[in-house]
Amino acid sequence: MERVATLMHSTALLAELSRSQRNFLDAQTQVATGKRINEFSDSPADLGALLAARNAYARTDDYLAAAKAVRTRLDLQDTHIDELASVTADVKQSILDAVANNSGAGLKTELQGAFDRIVSILNSQVDGKYIYGGTRQDVPPVTITTIDQLLALPSAADAFQNNAMSQTARIDSNQIVSFGQLASDLGGPAFDMLRQVLSYDAGANGPFGADLTQTQSNYLTSLVPQLTAVNDGVNTHLAANGVAYKAVDEAVDRHGDARSTLKGMIADIEEVDMAEAITRMQNSELALQASAKAFASIQGLSLLDYLRV
Repeated sequence: MERVATLMHSTALLAELSRSQRNFLDAQTQVATGKRINEFSDSPADLGALLAARNAYARTDDYLAAAKAVRTRLDLQDTHIDELASVTADVKQSILDAVANNSGAGLKTELQGAFDRIVSILNSQVDGKYIYGGTRQDVPPVTITTIDQLLALPSAADAFQNNAMSQTARIDSNQIVSFGQLASDLGGPAFDMLRQVLSYDAGANGPFGADLTQTQSNYLTSLVPQLTAVNDGVNTHLAANGVAYKAVDEAVDRHGDARSTLKGMIADIEEVDMAEAITRMQNSELALQASAKAFASIQGLSLLDYLRV
């Protein structure tokens, strides 16, 4: 029996062909990109969750980067402040040794060396910025380079030009840490102590020679409590730096875990199972071929072919 295709047949098969083409194109796109969702053209029910997860991931990534940078800075400061504590402890020991040996030979040289080490630490830079200058990072926080310059100042405090604003960083939506140490806080007491000892050495009862006088010995002995306080003060700054490091290190771990979780959520929403996507593409291709063949077949079943006969 001869069959004749109607307009309804043609329209239905054309619609099916278009749908098969669209399905095949979508399947091809998913295989090519590995993504199940295109947020610029698709509107799936979980698109809102995807965008929220991406925003949270971006914020977490920013906080993680900030926390890691601060942790690196605190780690460097820990090394510096620990070295500064070692310097102040050495100064105390040098004076104790001078009293014990009743000799000031070499004491001024040792104090000069301690001064140089302190200046070097406090004028440390990272990427061209002075890290102990507070928020003023373009100039050295310590303005002097010699003991003579220290002695010429009205007070030890005049040796510093850092400002009083410690650096801070936001490492979480509700957590800001103060991580910057100030040169004047770290080195001021030590400079004051060195200035006192060296002023005495340059004064009427000096200098400290190979044999200490009883007056000199008594003076140096009287400095021990102050020297202990200076060293304890540096160690207090070291402990504060450690507390800040612990808080930042915990933030790094927290943000790292959160980022991994968010990354998994994003992958679950937008990424395809590649084996499933390839199978779907192959099935879509077969459906497209079948639709195209069916549509081509009915093009030859027109009533006009019989009417012309």
